[in-house]
Amino acid sequence: MVTSDLVYGSGARQLDEKIKEMIAAIPKNEAQRLAALDRLELLDTEPEPEFDELVELAAAICGTPISLVTLVDDDRQWFKAVVGLDAVQTPREVAFCAHSILQSNLFVVTDAAADERFFDNPLVMGEPYIRFYAGMPISSPEGLPMGTLCVIDHEPRRLSTLQRDMLEMLAKQVNARIELRQQRKQLQAALREAEASKTELRASEERFRMFMDNSPFLSYMKDTDGRLVFYSQRYAERFGITTAAWLGKNDFDLWPEEQAMMARQSEIEVLMAGRLQVIEEQVTEPSGLVSHWRSYKFPCVSSRGETLLAVVSVDISEMMAKEMALKKTQAELQSANTLLKELVVTDALTGLGNRRVLEERLAAEMTAVRRGQKLALLMLDIDHFKKRNDTYGHQNGDDVLRQMGALLRRLVRGNEVAARYGGEEMAILMPNASEKDAAGLATRLLAAIRAQEWENEPVTVSIGVAECSQPDMTVAQLIEAADRALYAAKAAGRDCFVRRSETR
Repeated sequence: MVTSDLVYGSGARQLDEKIKEMIAAIPKNEAQRLAALDRLELLDTEPEPEFDELVELAAAICGTPISLVTLVDDDRQWFKAVVGLDAVQTPREVAFCAHSILQSNLFVVTDAAADERFFDNPLVMGEPYIRFYAGMPISSPEGLPMGTLCVIDHEPRRLSTLQRDMLEMLAKQVNARIELRQQRKQLQAALREAEASKTELRASEERFRMFMDNSPFLSYMKDTDGRLVFYSQRYAERFGITTAAWLGKNDFDLWPEEQAMMARQSEIEVLMAGRLQVIEEQVTEPSGLVSHWRSYKFPCVSSRGETLLAVVSVDISEMMAKEMALKKTQAELQSANTLLKELVVTDALTGLGNRRVLEERLAAEMTAVRRGQKLALLMLDIDHFKKRNDTYGHQNGDDVLRQMGALLRRLVRGNEVAARYGGEEMAILMPNASEKDAAGLATRLLAAIRAQEWENEPVTVSIGVAECSQPDMTVAQLIEAADRALYAAKAAGRDCFVRRSETR
């Protein structure tokens, strides 16, 4: 028998032939899969809350002591996030997840000790004594299987349909966060590259200023009437003219009137100021090309005592394009971060806040209660929801939840918070409100739900209303009070609300 030191130790001991028969097949696209896994740069990274929260949620939903986000490497499975185990990896040969990545859907082992693939697996015979396993494959942005979101128990068991659905939804959240993490890294790399380019452009500009008086780059001179009296060879090459073709001409002879007027105005200002000015200009050239220039304009006096305007210009079109690209990259990064924050606090199905948002807001509002303000809570449960799922299917159930979420979002006001508390149960938090205020909202909710058009058959809800006006009342006690009122509404025939004060 192979002991647990093979799983958690150096792996030096050879697996016996029986265990080799249990090893999962290697995917046909293994090389591409491992290359995609390497590109994610997730292996052997530090824990990240955005993944830790998902395994905690998966364990809570499925009621299992262990939950993992695993990545299946060449010879090991490594845990990106883990609840209930001290290990950080196991050999791939004994990994249940190596089987799971070969599936497209949820892979479930109800009793590993009775399963011929796993009954004498070291992880079944020894720590952590796996009996139940359910793993949903997670994938790279290209769609290649990387590992799983899985839950594990020490006892044989089965998942409910809702638990299976929620586990699959959480796996999609893992996929989304992996993709957002990858996009964020790419955007950050692009920002670093853009910043490096901008730094180099600034350095180039500083070097240019050291020798601009003798620079061959698009230098020219004009008299006080704005006529060209000199331009460099590079200037001539830039506009495809000879070194004498434009001598004696002014801007109105060469450029569109609006452009010529702006250039002439800036030149007059430089001559009147009597000092160097740096001006950024947009030029439409004879070819129709629009270019951007940074021009250094300054007055100078000739040997004959005449004042001339000297200009040395550098083309900054490329820099402007890079700055625009940088702004676009920054906007994309901000959008990605905003989406990530929304994923953390929003229930994906209903669009309402999630349970975490509700509990955090409840804890915060308790401070106001201690200052003498009131606080009301409504707990709603869709009546006969399981029967509806069994009759019309889970897709119809999801549609009802989405429609209910939209209705609640429409009815809540100001600083009120609507959240999905779990399953078909939802909650509305009403700061600085009494039980009477909450009863009014409950009445409006029941009326709106009855008036709503629902597919297949009408939907009704039962509502429990509770008020927290006592400074020593806890969040848990307020939720429990609203729940008791909710159960009373169920007992009263459903499609109604019951106040906490009526349950005493």
